[in-house]
Parts: sequence; structure tokens; C-alpha cells
Amino acid sequence: MLRVLRLGGVVVLVLVGLLILAGIFPWASRARRQALTMRWSRTLLATLGIRLRVSGTPPEAGGGVMFAANHLSWLDPFLLLTRCPAHFVAKSEVRRWPVLGWLAAQSGTLFIERERRQDVGRISAAFTRLLRAGENVGLFPESTTGDGTALNPFKPALLQAACADGARLCPVAIRYVDQADRAHPAPIWVGEMNFADSILRITAARSIVAELTFCPCIAGGHQPRRALALQAETAIASVLCLPVPSIPPETPDDPQGAAQ
Repeated sequence: MLRVLRLGGVVVLVLVGLLILAGIFPWASRARRQALTMRWSRTLLATLGIRLRVSGTPPEAGGGVMFAANHLSWLDPFLLLTRCPAHFVAKSEVRRWPVLGWLAAQSGTLFIERERRQDVGRISAAFTRLLRAGENVGLFPESTTGDGTALNPFKPALLQAACADGARLCPVAIRYVDQADRAHPAPIWVGEMNFADSILRITAARSIVAELTFCPCIAGGHQPRRALALQAETAIASVLCLPVPSIPPETPDDPQGAAQ
């Protein structure tokens, strides 16, 4: 019964989101769109029975901020959106999800073709434009989800926008726990799990607490992107009490080229 009620609530919320995007977003101011996005994200977590616990201080408004977080679940962007509006980058497969893909696209998500090396340059240029316009952007430098027991090495390529624009980089640590502060497995999305499997697990689970920890911002200007990646990685690993993985060196075949 709990699963049925939550799934019904999610369906209603998605329909409300479609109406907002079609009927309000085209004419709303940026501040109004951001407020609606933040409220919708909070309502999603409440509908799924997820309690949010926030530590640290989100960056003050004024100038674009790049958020870089560890990645555990499709829920991760919505956790950040409850506190800080941002344009996130997602794999191109998300754009093809029925209804939800359209919702993501209309709300400002950028989609990357991971198989195309040159697509990293396109996303990096889009990030730079958004940051210069005072918009926030968000990414998950691991480029894949993990199970929370370790961090995957951060990929520096998309951090180039923060270097080029001198924007602030805010590392964010994400963790899902139960009421006893033990890791909660339900939100974790790894392996061959699909979206339907994941949402069924989440809607049947009890006592999910999502922890969001904002680390101090790092100045992006005048630093190579690998240095930024290492600093973000170290900050998040420290919060989660995990070892810092080794970032592999970039090669001339890497997206954007190793010279950066």
C-alpha cells in the first residue's frame, strides 16, 4: 500500500511538472522558474518519503557556481535542486526516457553523448556561457554511479569551464542513510538496474535520510582542471570518510586534450 500511494503521488507530481513547464515556464522570470524548480524537487522527496538533512553552507547567490558531487542515484540532482537551482549534465539516454526525459530537458538539463569525445567540448562551452550569465551548473565528475563504499576517480574534463571562467567550484558530498545512520541501499543505482527497478525499490523503502553536505567553495581561476578535480575529490572523500582515489593522467586522446 505504501508503494502504491507513493507511486500515485509521483505520477500526480510529474503531471503537475508538465503543466508548470508548459504553462508557466515560458513566461516566468528566471527567479520564478528557479523557485518553482526548488519547490518541485522538495515535493518529490517528500512524496517518496525521503527526509533531507543539509550540512555546511550553500554558496551565496551572485555569480555562477559549479557544483561537483559524488554520484549514487538518479535522486542526486533533486537533492541539490532543493537548495540551489542549477543546470545539470546527464547522459543522453535520460533524454529518451518517456515523460521524465522531456521534463529534464525543459527544466534546463544538458545531455551529453558519452561515446562522442567532441561532445565534452560542447557541454563545457555551454557551462561557460551559463556561468558567465550568472547561472549555476552541476555535474557528477565520477561520470557513473557508485555504491557509496568508495569514490570513483573524478574526470577533470568538464571542470574546464570553472577554470576558464574563474567561477567558484563547490564540492558537495551525498549520502543516503537510515534512521540509525547506516548506509541505506534503496536509493543506490548501480549495475544493470533500470529506472523502473530503482523507483520501485525507493517507493517501498522506509526511513531514507538523504544527507547533503556543502563543502567550502574553491576558486576556479588560474588552476589546472586536474588540480580542481583533486581538491573537489579530497573534500568529498573527507566528508564521507573514504579514501581519495588516484586521478589518472590525461592523454592527448582525452576529450579537450591533455594540454589543458
